[in-house]
Amino acid sequence: MEFLWGTATAAHQVEGGNYFNDWWLWEKKGKIKTGDSSDPACDHYHLFPQDFQLIKFLNNNAYRFSIEWSRIEKEEGGFDEKEIEHYREMLQELKRLHIEPVLTLHHFTIPIWLAEKGGAENPDFPRYFSRFVKQVVPAFKDFVNFWITINEPVVIGVMGYLFGDWPPGVKSFSRMARVCRNLLFAHREAYQAIKEQSPSSMVSIAHNMQNFYPSSTLNPIDLFFAKTVDQYYNFSFIQTLIDGKIRRPFGKGETDLSLKDTLDYIGLNYYTRVFVHLGFRGFKEVKKPALRNDFGWEVYPRGIYEILIRLKSLGKEIMITESGTADSQDRIRPQYLKDILFWIKRAREEGVKIMGYMHWSLMDNFEWLEGYSMRFGLFEVDFNTQERKPRQSAYLYRELVENSGF
Repeated sequence: MEFLWGTATAAHQVEGGNYFNDWWLWEKKGKIKTGDSSDPACDHYHLFPQDFQLIKFLNNNAYRFSIEWSRIEKEEGGFDEKEIEHYREMLQELKRLHIEPVLTLHHFTIPIWLAEKGGAENPDFPRYFSRFVKQVVPAFKDFVNFWITINEPVVIGVMGYLFGDWPPGVKSFSRMARVCRNLLFAHREAYQAIKEQSPSSMVSIAHNMQNFYPSSTLNPIDLFFAKTVDQYYNFSFIQTLIDGKIRRPFGKGETDLSLKDTLDYIGLNYYTRVFVHLGFRGFKEVKKPALRNDFGWEVYPRGIYEILIRLKSLGKEIMITESGTADSQDRIRPQYLKDILFWIKRAREEGVKIMGYMHWSLMDNFEWLEGYSMRFGLFEVDFNTQERKPRQSAYLYRELVENSGF
């Protein structure tokens, strides 16, 4: 199979006009740090034909994007055929341009009606998600070979139910674990629904992983804590979907064979590493001197190699479904691109099976709580005029892909 070179976006971050999901309500509650609105964002909903030309400019052969659940099912059980047709038109255009779609079905946002029912914490969430997936897959299956059921399920649990920064704003370890457990079964339902309609499709999740290190290797508590967080955050979810054993904190080691073998490949989202410390006042991240991006995240490209080598033992092909850096001045991103691809090449040379790389992101967009303040795009966006301009890193990525990328 040809290596997939692409970029990634998410519907709520680029489309504009998503008035029927939980994040729109979160904005209306004043939760966005900058006060920005996700409407019109990049107006990708209307401007996708010209944005697909940006993909061609990059010499990419793939594009990862998501459909917006709340557009298609604004009200419970009522599916909008016009919205389904809109996404079908996007897929048809990608096919015409010989760009392979990697389609995400759930990227953080849920319809308001579902949020009012308890969202991902509702025991019936897998059933609601399955009903949605069964409705859209028949319309899209002729165009899609690679599916992502859920983007970063553990992040949904951690940010919305443990730290409480994202909707619904809960701070509870047990409720976080319950949500992630529900998302395991929601993925299973979606996986089965896709396979029934399109048996040859490859289906996965996009799983965020980051390297956790103890703030001090001399501190046994920090060593234990870093190891525990690493297992809970990085491995428990995907290992469960490979062997069916529901690991802590999402279970107690019990086995559910219906979860087994529901990952055809591993979708990896990688950005940074974290040094952790557990003290009397609880957990904290320890920021050590390092090159940092606009988000304050350490720029650590080698980390993707460290994770890829560890994933090798799981025996699955890997697609890097996101990797990038927040850098409005493009001072870090060019070297980051070179370095990240160097370490991916090193992992491939050591036998890790990697099928593609999707850079986050194609263009600047609405970065959740941070509004438009964090710029991840290869293309700079003027949100007043909707003009797109290629950054130096866009030209570099284009050149790298022309020369086989590595």
